[in-house]
Amino acid sequence: MSARQHTLVAAGIWLALSIVGVAIVVGLQIMPVIASREAQIENGAFVVLTAMSVPVLLLVVVPMAYSVLRFRAAPGEALSDGPPIHDHRSFEIGWVVASLVAVLALSVYGAVGLLDIRGDRPGTVEVTAVGSQWSWRFTYPGIEAESKELVLPVGEAVHITIVSKDVIHSFSVPAFGVKQDAVPGRETFADVTPTFTGHYGGQCAELCGFGHTRMVADVRVVEPDEFTAWLDDLRKAPPK
Repeated sequence: MSARQHTLVAAGIWLALSIVGVAIVVGLQIMPVIASREAQIENGAFVVLTAMSVPVLLLVVVPMAYSVLRFRAAPGEALSDGPPIHDHRSFEIGWVVASLVAVLALSVYGAVGLLDIRGDRPGTVEVTAVGSQWSWRFTYPGIEAESKELVLPVGEAVHITIVSKDVIHSFSVPAFGVKQDAVPGRETFADVTPTFTGHYGGQCAELCGFGHTRMVADVRVVEPDEFTAWLDDLRKAPPK
């Protein structure tokens, strides 16, 4: 076989494996639990990045494996260096152009997703998450009491104001794709739209002292009617 034929065979193997690899990745759910609109967007970004990395990985692995298997020396064969290759102008230009296009496309895709998650959009439900060593408390507008659990209505946009009473914490609900620092003396914000009812774990994702591992919160997503009833109960009998 000529060098050109070997190149075509390796390219065919690379193309076939890339198609299979991308097809497998596209069908994956990379985030373990997706319970919000924002988490769905983030999972989509992970899938796109992973899918685009498959052909790049195989572009390295396939030629290397093909060379090792096809051109390995036979037992007893004298070893010698192959002819030197000084440059391959078309390959170099194609690689630079393809990389530039991929980076620009990912930048646009990432910016659109980031604006969708972090953009200024009103929330129909307002909540304040208050972090202190080592617990989370949640307050709702017009209600004096604090709740130990975060209760949210499914399908409604929620704007969460995050504050800290002492040191830096980080409010994280992995199922929502939310992770936002709580900084003393500042207000930070997170927006989330829950898509499924159920119980989810909230936690502090910033080392904040000896009780850091115990700084967790129960997050409950309920139907809108149940959420309204829960708020009424919170007004009448504030939890301690």
